[in-house]
Amino acid sequence: MADMLTQEQEIASDLVACQLVIKQILDVIDVIAPTEVRDKMSHQLKSIDFTRNPAAADPVTKRAIEKAIALIDLKFTQS
Repeated sequence: MADMLTQEQEIASDLVACQLVIKQILDVIDVIAPTEVRDKMSHQLKSIDFTRNPAAADPVTKRAIEKAIALIDLKFTQS
């Protein structure tokens, strides 16, 4: 960690790190979780009511939730 990064580079690095961790978690869930658990994960995110939830005021959070749903569905519908 000797290299000095700009704030933008640091944020990009954090994002990539999170993506790598998420990939690992999805791989583990794919192996150990029954279909019902995976379906529940996706359903819980899909059931967020954006008309009442504070996340609706933040387009970044709302988009992140949409991406999370897509990742879960994509990962687990291919098998």
